[in-house]
Amino acid sequence: MHDDTIQLRQPTDTLDGLRAWRRPVADAFGGDLSEAELEGERYQLEPDRLIGAVDADAWVGAGGAFSFRLTVPGGGEVGAAGITMIGVSPSHRRRGILRQMMRWLLDQARERGEPVAILWASEGAIYQHFGFGIATLQGYFDIERSRVHFARPTEALGQMRLVDRDEGMGLIPPVYEVVRARMPGSISRTDAKWRRELLDDAEWMRQGNGRKFLAVLEVDGVVRGYAIYRIKAEWDDRGPNNTLLAMEVAGLDAAAERAVWAWLFGIDLVGHVKAMRGPVPNPLMLQLTEPRRLAMGVREGLWLRLLDVRAALEARSYGRQGSVTFELTDESCPWNAGRWRLDVPVDRGVATVTPFTGDPDLTLDTSDLATAYLGAFTFADLARAGRAGECRPGAVAAADALFATAEAPWCSTMF
Repeated sequence: MHDDTIQLRQPTDTLDGLRAWRRPVADAFGGDLSEAELEGERYQLEPDRLIGAVDADAWVGAGGAFSFRLTVPGGGEVGAAGITMIGVSPSHRRRGILRQMMRWLLDQARERGEPVAILWASEGAIYQHFGFGIATLQGYFDIERSRVHFARPTEALGQMRLVDRDEGMGLIPPVYEVVRARMPGSISRTDAKWRRELLDDAEWMRQGNGRKFLAVLEVDGVVRGYAIYRIKAEWDDRGPNNTLLAMEVAGLDAAAERAVWAWLFGIDLVGHVKAMRGPVPNPLMLQLTEPRRLAMGVREGLWLRLLDVRAALEARSYGRQGSVTFELTDESCPWNAGRWRLDVPVDRGVATVTPFTGDPDLTLDTSDLATAYLGAFTFADLARAGRAGECRPGAVAAADALFATAEAPWCSTMF
């Protein structure tokens, strides 16, 4: 249903203007927005990428986007619109407001030359209607610290050291950038995001999870890894049973990452160690003697929408030389629909994507191609799920050989 009384409008770049624009999001999620939180958001928001809906003079819907660089297989990157803060007031649901705002945001992204849009979905069913597919997975676990035992001991590596936000600003982001360059699904982070969100510890951020700590691993004076974590103090008549929540752990290499985890698992007074938004598969599954004790869970992570199929496919690298043809459907971005041929040269250099008029190898929707774009799922997975049709015997296997990635995609950055 489309309501002609609703108009789209961009908010003013003032605290009062942003507060009014942001209100429908808080109402939709049943929460509130503190002045401190709004002030922190203001430094990260891009005013020209904000849109909202008004009914008379009342804001009843809001949405926005961030300008990201998204790492794709092979170490390349593409511009990505990070859709965020989407909400419609409960009083104005089912009136076409969300669709109008999403159309505005996706059209703007395409005008800016961004081949993809990405988001974290509050409800996946909503964004599948707009052509988004699951682009990464995320793992989480909760293990009793006393049950952590590494299967193969290694020599100690360097020293861990706690740092404050200002020192962390110089030490932690460079490590993340090295990891980001090789990890499909990772996204760029601004200085404002690091300083005012990731490394900050304002009271409103804690949500009952305790103080935030920043720790770096130094080897011969060089930072090779870090951990961002919280500790929730819990004591009872049997003594300490604190919970450590690992928000992000990263290392320049596997040895550094393992050393950071070993240090976290060794912190005194901790009864449980929890982790969020970890990679899938997680190296700890192969490093611990009792991986079942992790109680590892998996859910969808980043969702991705292909706005320009040709530009997106040509930006990434591929596992081998060859070609595959697709017939794509795309209800809301019709310029993507049709038959396309992907050619990867013998030297696996820059791939080319061109329109194609012959019989296709595969048929699928653009949202399904999005799930294979970074490597979260294979074309065989799509075929088994009834989401890809094989028109030529062996086409699924050939496509999977082309799209093979060395690293499973992972995104640890919420937005």
